[in-house]
Amino acid sequence: MDEVKRRHAPYTKLKAYLNEIGWTQADLAKLLNKSRYAINQNLNGTGGDFSLSEVRLICMTLGISADEFFIEPQVSKTKQENAS
Repeated sequence: MDEVKRRHAPYTKLKAYLNEIGWTQADLAKLLNKSRYAINQNLNGTGGDFSLSEVRLICMTLGISADEFFIEPQVSKTKQENAS
């Protein structure tokens, strides 16, 4: 079986959250004015990443934190430790 080539880590936490609140990839595609295929690639890490403006729109619309859903936890913890 071929290994999936990813450009970035998949957004598994965001995908799980969307499922929890009843949002589909089609709903996210509509919000961002993108195709479902592009959203699928963004979420699974096989295509381009979300732009900063897209991350802002997602976070504002869903009421979620960019740190929690878009930045790797070890990066956030490192930043928090360095800020102390």
